[in-house]
Amino acid sequence: MKVSIIIPTRNRAKLLMERSLPSVGRQTFENFEVIIVDDASEEKYPFFYDGTKVAYYRNTERMGLAWNKNFGISKAKGEYIVFLDDDNEFHPDFLTRTVAWLDEANSADAVGVDKTIVYPEGKVHHRPKIPCSINDGFLMRRKIFDIVQYDGDLQANEDADFGIRFFKAGFIMSQIYQTLMTVYGSPIFNTTSYSDYTDHHLDGLAKFWLKHHDYKKYIGRMFLLSAGSPKWFKYLYWLGEKVKRYYQIWKS
Repeated sequence: MKVSIIIPTRNRAKLLMERSLPSVGRQTFENFEVIIVDDASEEKYPFFYDGTKVAYYRNTERMGLAWNKNFGISKAKGEYIVFLDDDNEFHPDFLTRTVAWLDEANSADAVGVDKTIVYPEGKVHHRPKIPCSINDGFLMRRKIFDIVQYDGDLQANEDADFGIRFFKAGFIMSQIYQTLMTVYGSPIFNTTSYSDYTDHHLDGLAKFWLKHHDYKKYIGRMFLLSAGSPKWFKYLYWLGEKVKRYYQIWKS
């Protein structure tokens, strides 16, 4: 088996069947398996899609995204591993291009791609600099997970935590400057997204900061979002992030 595609999910069977799984089925590269890890959804998920068997695992209680990713890795048989969110899409040549890249680039341990981010207000073409957060859409060699896995204690920023430890372990990231993935975002000024900064979320941010307090990029953010900060600080941070997204759409 060449590639294991791991899809963590919870209560989004419709999006899974309309976006992520069809995009997997359209891949021009065929030597892969799909592992779905369902975090105790109330919805029923299918085992099969378009005649292709999909390995499906369902937690009996919520374990969190980091735990689900580690569980998917433990079941994976592929030489390469990639995560896909249940509401995002790979372009048809995603695996063909990324697998060929890692096959040819012996020095690279992982490879990322350019993405289109779709908001209801418009689209943003995203070309990341060398990333810190290693989330879905990064094809990685399996050997990475012998040294670095996701921290199940983190309820937020588990992908950034993984990325920092990835680089600290000496692994090398490469980048394909081609748009090979579409990511979907919620309405930019949907005020319910402010609820992301709940005590549960802040607890995850605090644990992340304690692990990486020397990582300068996050110090200001951790201060603004710390549990002791005034509520209006957190709101200003949230508002600033939304304005930044609007600017990106306008610039595009």
